[in-house]
Amino acid sequence: MNNRLKVLLCCYACDPGRGSEPGMGWNFVSNIALHHDVHVIVETKYQHPLEAYAIQHPDQVKNITFCFLPRTRWKLLRKIFPMSYYWTYRAWMKDAYKLAIELNEKHDFDLVHLVTLSGFREPGFFWKLPNPFIWGPIGGLSDSPWCLLPVLGLRGAFSLYVRNIANGLQKRYGFSCRKAAKHAHTILTKTSQDVVDIRNFWHKDSQLLTETGFEDRHQKHEPKTHEPGTPLHVCWAGIHEPRKNLELLLHALTLCKQPIQVHVLSKGSRTPIYKKLAAELGVADRVIFHGFVPREESFQIMSSCHAFVITSVRDDTPTVLFEAFRYALPVVAINHAGFGAVLDDTCGFKIPVQSFDQVVSDYARHLDFLASHEDERLRKSQGALDMCNNYTWDKKMDFLNRIYEEAVAVST
Repeated sequence: MNNRLKVLLCCYACDPGRGSEPGMGWNFVSNIALHHDVHVIVETKYQHPLEAYAIQHPDQVKNITFCFLPRTRWKLLRKIFPMSYYWTYRAWMKDAYKLAIELNEKHDFDLVHLVTLSGFREPGFFWKLPNPFIWGPIGGLSDSPWCLLPVLGLRGAFSLYVRNIANGLQKRYGFSCRKAAKHAHTILTKTSQDVVDIRNFWHKDSQLLTETGFEDRHQKHEPKTHEPGTPLHVCWAGIHEPRKNLELLLHALTLCKQPIQVHVLSKGSRTPIYKKLAAELGVADRVIFHGFVPREESFQIMSSCHAFVITSVRDDTPTVLFEAFRYALPVVAINHAGFGAVLDDTCGFKIPVQSFDQVVSDYARHLDFLASHEDERLRKSQGALDMCNNYTWDKKMDFLNRIYEEAVAVST
């Protein structure tokens, strides 16, 4: 696309200094702004980091106009009833829509694009604008594997059981979701299963676009060699909460025949439970809990490892997957959600989900294989580096620009 478009983005969460949803939002905003003139509606809590970043990096925000909009918070109610989060978010989206009408009357945007929040449950009202509407990449449609939930404890299992049931109801009967889907020029989805669900439940085709990617400027690292007979150093990273399901890896360690040393990054509400479980299973000496460490130190730990494990039962495409690729780490994960769509035999192992015992056994089997087959591990390490080239932001923008071009062409 040669012409710069005027694009209105709704990006509730946007922060260049954070990961997850805010980091995803910033990556989309900053990369879209390389090609187009962008107005962005952002929640006010991100105003300070964005303004500080703009002062330090004026060239990187020269095509971006931020429009900050506050959100009402009911902290006590959210503690009592966490789902009330969506009530206040929906109210914010109503205000964002009113602001979008004003901005559109002034600037006459070529298209509007809802980027974050990326969950499908609350699509807002931007689809009511007369401009072509792009929605996504959205996620959250995939259910957590039922057979892996009982091990998460009563509270963790219950929350994910409820989420699965709510997912089924909202996908089938959610009025706002179906309305947004009907009026969207393009729906972008995070996983291949989301593509199937949207076609089945909303009778709409969608296109796969992972929410995370690789910056070309980031350094890629050479594969680290592993001497057979010495411990295979494995990294696991993520907030310590039920959906991350570290229990799978701890149970797998009891079945590993090769020496394995696991490095666990971050911490959270389940950290004491993980440490207690490791002791009860007799693998505490094979697990190092590093806790929260500075970003650079976490990268140093990753770069010293030989493989990476993902055990999450709910994520779409975690940023850490691409960090693992950058450090040439073969990845072992269940064949689920976004990482199931990205991983293949060239860069790791995808584990089918049939039962808890089967999944645990497969994790142990694949780790033993990596520890005892250095040639194959190095081949997958190179495959991980090659994956970096397949998921660059330049390639994502080539794809997104084609979507934009088609949307504008249809509307003229």
